Amino acid sequence: MMKIKKPFVVISLLLLTTLCYAHEFWLEPLRFILKENEKVTVNLMVGEDYSGEHSNGLKYKITKLDHYAGTTKTDIRKTVYGDSLSQFEIAFAKAGNHLIAFNNTSKFIELESAMFNEYLRTEGLDNVAGLRLQKGDTLKAGRELYQRCVKTLVQVGGKNDQTFAINTGMMLEIIPAGNPYLAKENTPVTFQILFRQKPVKNSLVLAWHVQNGKATHTKLRSNASGEVTFPVSRNGKWMISTVHMTPHTNSTEAEWQSYWGSYTFGFY
Repeated sequence: MMKIKKPFVVISLLLLTTLCYAHEFWLEPLRFILKENEKVTVNLMVGEDYSGEHSNGLKYKITKLDHYAGTTKTDIRKTVYGDSLSQFEIAFAKAGNHLIAFNNTSKFIELESAMFNEYLRTEGLDNVAGLRLQKGDTLKAGRELYQRCVKTLVQVGGKNDQTFAINTGMMLEIIPAGNPYLAKENTPVTFQILFRQKPVKNSLVLAWHVQNGKATHTKLRSNASGEVTFPVSRNGKWMISTVHMTPHTNSTEAEWQSYWGSYTFGFY
């Protein structure tokens, strides 16, 4: 029997744990383009490369699941169902754009120093990496609380409105400057990143695109106004995502607090 060296096992487990942690979170309707009163299932998803599985909603509390249509906001948290509390059904009575926003309570994780440093590098969290270097903490484990601030936008009928740009008041907001459903082929669409209602400069923002089962992505840094601009094609599904991290106010609980944001829309 071949013996596996311990360093190899450690490295393999390290990579596996890193992959298991570096997950996006998003809302994914089975269809984004709907008719009036057409019922659709919306899944709470977690995974990589805009492909994943149902989130385990038993591990956190949903603090916000609101449906926005124009000036109307409806709390739909009670509609979530399933063994893992990771999906809900909804029908939209009026034509127009409909926005759903989700936020949950923070979850704790602790990562070994090398894993945490790599995580910061992968997510473009240079400010946090710099603070750890400045404090001499790069060899210390990273203790973090993280939560999700996500949205999805669907199109009902042939009407469009300003619902797409609603600021839902979450800690981390992604707000399009223009309606993605009015974009023509490869039209530039600008998205603004806000944290505590202020623009985030130099945030690493990803535009994920899945077409015919193949995922691609583009990375850009936000400008001084918290804005990034991506060309949007009218096919497949899209997700704009970013992560923002700050020092946690209670260092005995965790050193860091992160917020994972995403904004999804699609053309089917």
